[in-house]
Amino acid sequence: MEAIGLVFGVSVASFTLVVVVLSLAAPLLWLWMLIDSVVREEWEYPGATATSNNRLLWVLLILLTQIAAIPYFFMVYTKVRRGSLAQPATQYAADVPAPSGA
Repeated sequence: MEAIGLVFGVSVASFTLVVVVLSLAAPLLWLWMLIDSVVREEWEYPGATATSNNRLLWVLLILLTQIAAIPYFFMVYTKVRRGSLAQPATQYAADVPAPSGA
């Protein structure tokens, strides 16, 4: 009978530890993904076009529904690292300043 009590006590303690760790990690993941979605350029999102609003969509989703940080991590953050892609020259011509000459 004491063994059952010991097993139950250990399982409750380990469950409590898991809940505490997840409770501390969730806001950190939310903040990390929110900062990444704000800093990431529009053309760095997977499947982005010149007129897409992927950045705005992800920022609002992560800001308003904090659980959206989890799909953002797997759908955007792990697929394309920030700064690893070269900016497309033709598709985002509005972002490139016009050459000065006269």
